[in-house]
Amino acid sequence: MTKNPGKNLEEIIVQRSTQTFLNNYYRKKHGKRSIYSNIEESTKKIHGMKRADGLLAYKQNRKKAYVISMEAKSHKTLPSLKPYRLNSLWIRDSLWKAFLFTLGSGVFFLAFQSEDRITQFVLPSLIFFSFFLLHMILFSNSLKYKEIKVLHQLFQYPANEQWLSFSRDSFDMIEEKMRKNLIKICSSRGTGVLIVDFGLNVNLIHPPKPRKKLRGDFLTYYHNEAEIRDFLKMR
Repeated sequence: MTKNPGKNLEEIIVQRSTQTFLNNYYRKKHGKRSIYSNIEESTKKIHGMKRADGLLAYKQNRKKAYVISMEAKSHKTLPSLKPYRLNSLWIRDSLWKAFLFTLGSGVFFLAFQSEDRITQFVLPSLIFFSFFLLHMILFSNSLKYKEIKVLHQLFQYPANEQWLSFSRDSFDMIEEKMRKNLIKICSSRGTGVLIVDFGLNVNLIHPPKPRKKLRGDFLTYYHNEAEIRDFLKMR
């Protein structure tokens, strides 16, 4: 691990270093000579005018472009890097699965076969709440119910591949367990992760999982769509 020389990396440094890395990465990976690359690229007004820290695009065929978006983070935005639990989804899933388990177990059928009205209500309720609590306990730390604010931000920049880039100092400020969860959550959401160290070296933690858009391409979300298509000679 590179040692902290006594200063923090500014976000613009992380942003530019990452953009340069991604330029080289996609040129080598896909053998593309003509790649559109820009920092501070905004989506269209209809899509909220959200500003990606970096955008790359290259021509797949005459009608389709392959799009890559990037979000860079430094120590100044540290709170957005900390994982948290999606309690509403966790509780909703527990309720729904408890209901399905209770229904599938046939307890409703057995209960209403009984002439004892207490049994008719108590037995299904007991099974339901027991499974509900069991599910909540067993899945309290499941990655399915964990999220990071920065992912919400990144997902506002639609693309075939999406990257998060962190400065080494911001990453090291997060406790070890949370760092591991951060990487696991990004991987489970298909997001690539990069870390920029103090020597401005960009370290690849894991690549993103490509996404497909069945109709058209992701350039349609961006304000400079026409200019990008002209640059890629797609018009």
